[in-house]
Amino acid sequence: MTKAVKPDAEQPYFDTPAHIPAGSDHQIPHSHRLVYKDHDVIVHLTGYEYETFGETLWAVGAEVVREREIVVPVEVDQTRHYRGYDEALARGTEMGKALVDALETP
Repeated sequence: MTKAVKPDAEQPYFDTPAHIPAGSDHQIPHSHRLVYKDHDVIVHLTGYEYETFGETLWAVGAEVVREREIVVPVEVDQTRHYRGYDEALARGTEMGKALVDALETP
């Protein structure tokens, strides 16, 4: 286990996944925390703004922390991006809960 590091709100927490198109004008990093089965699930989201298209695409990852120790490092959804923040957050929450559930499976 590694010590959990508080993410910098100004910097994305993970590298841009390959499914995000090039040409983003601005990145919007955000993290959301929830408690699930005595673990902290941290959902990391990065919005990629495209002024020319007038839209934002969201990439998502999740990590698991317990008692300030990283139990599962951030895993990023490498398969797709999301057009809405709420959809990305729901996917990240689902990913994080699955990571915790996998810890309990022998």
